[in-house]
Amino acid sequence: MTRPAPSLVALVVKRIVIFAAVAMVAQFLGVFLEYWSDTQNLGRLAIELETEALAPGLSGSKDHWTYHIPEKMRGRYRTTADGYFMRVLDPSGEMIYSNCSTECDAYFPTLETRKLDFWMMEIKPGKPLNISGGRSLSDDPDAVTIDVAILGDRDGVIYRVLANEITDHMTLPMSLMLVVVLGATSLSILQSLRPVRLSADLAATLDPLSPSARLPVEGMPREVADFAKAVNMALERIFALMQSQKVMTSAISHEVRTPLAMARLELEKIADPRARKVEEDLEALNRLVEQLTTLARLEGAGVSTPERIDPVESAQQVVTALAPLVYESGRTIAFEDLGASPFRGHRALVENALRNLIDNAIRHTGEGAAIRVTAGPGACFAVIDDGGAKAKAAGPRRKGIDRPGLGLKIVSRIAELQGGRFEMSISSRDGAVARLTLPPLA
Repeated sequence: MTRPAPSLVALVVKRIVIFAAVAMVAQFLGVFLEYWSDTQNLGRLAIELETEALAPGLSGSKDHWTYHIPEKMRGRYRTTADGYFMRVLDPSGEMIYSNCSTECDAYFPTLETRKLDFWMMEIKPGKPLNISGGRSLSDDPDAVTIDVAILGDRDGVIYRVLANEITDHMTLPMSLMLVVVLGATSLSILQSLRPVRLSADLAATLDPLSPSARLPVEGMPREVADFAKAVNMALERIFALMQSQKVMTSAISHEVRTPLAMARLELEKIADPRARKVEEDLEALNRLVEQLTTLARLEGAGVSTPERIDPVESAQQVVTALAPLVYESGRTIAFEDLGASPFRGHRALVENALRNLIDNAIRHTGEGAAIRVTAGPGACFAVIDDGGAKAKAAGPRRKGIDRPGLGLKIVSRIAELQGGRFEMSISSRDGAVARLTLPPLA
C-alpha cells in the first residue's frame, strides 16, 4: 500500500525541529565550553548554588537563630568526609552551625568576611573544584552569612552548575522560541495554503470538457498561482482538443449517413439472400454511426438546465417504446418499480442511456432471454437479463464488460454528466446487471 504524501506543514515543521535540534546542540556545546574553560566563574556559581540550597535550613530571628541542614543537602554536608565544609554565622559573627571544627580555619578566612556580601577564594586552581566562599543571605548588614568549602567536588557540584546554566540560558529560551516559531510557521502555512486547498477541492469536481472549468488564481501565493495558471492552460487545450474531436466525429457521422441510406434503398430492390446479409451489416454500421453522433452531442446536452425526473415514468416510456423490438427479437421484457425516488437530470440523456442498456441486452443474449428493467430503490435504474440460450458461460459476457462497446461508453459518459455512476456485473444468480445510479434530490 502506497503511503500518502506528507503535508507541507508536516514537512516544514519536521525541518524546523531538525534545524532547531542542531542549533540547540551547537549552543549547548558553546555554553559548555564557555563555562568549562572559566574555573573562577564556575567556582563563583558553585558557591551561589550551594549557599542558596543551604539557606532554607535557617530559622528563628536575630535574637535566636537555629539551623538544620535541608534534607536534600544532608548527604553532602552532614560530615566533612567527602570534602564539603560549611558554617553559618549570625550578624555578630557567632557560629550558628558548622559541620567542621578547627579544620575549617584552613579554608575559611577570618570572621571579618561576614561583612562582605560575597567572597570567594581559590584554594587550588584548575579542576576538580577546590574553592571556598560565602555570601550574606540579604543586603542587610546584619544578615546571616553562609560559608562553604568544596575540596575535590566528589558529588559533582560543577555539573549541577553547568546544568543550571544550560537550562537558564538555553533550554527555556530555545524551547519558547521553538514553540513560537513552530506555531507561527504552521499558522502562516495553513493560511497561505487555504486557497490552494479550496482549489484542490474545486479541481476534483471540474469537468475538463466544460468551457468554464478553470481554477481561481486570486489570493494565492505567486508560485501556486503560476501552477494554477498552467493547469488552466492545460484545461483550455483539453477543451479545444475535445471540441475539435467532437466536430470531426459529428462531421464524419453526418457524411456517412447519407451513403448508408442510399445503399440500403438500393439493397431493398435486390431479391437475393446475400443482399439481406449486407443489409444486416449496414444496419450494424448505421447503429455505430448513430452512437458516434450521440457521443458528439453528449457534451452540449450535458450543460443544459437539469429538470426533475420521475424514474418510474421515464423507464415505463422507454420499455413501452422498445417492447415491440424486444418481442420481435424473441426475448421478453418487463418493468418493476422497487421504490424509485425522483432526481434532477437531463431527461433525454437518461432515456438514451436506458435505451442503450436494453439494446445491449438484446444484442448480447440469445432467444428466450428475459430482460427485466427496474427503477429504484432510490434514484437508480437497472437492466437485468438472464442470458437466454446463449448464457453458457460467463467468459464472453465478462470480456464484453472489460472492453465495453460504444453503447456502454455512452451510458458511462451520461452517468458522469449527471453526476452519477454506471456499473455492470455478472453473477450466476442474477445474470447480467447493468446499473445506472444518479444523485437523489437534495
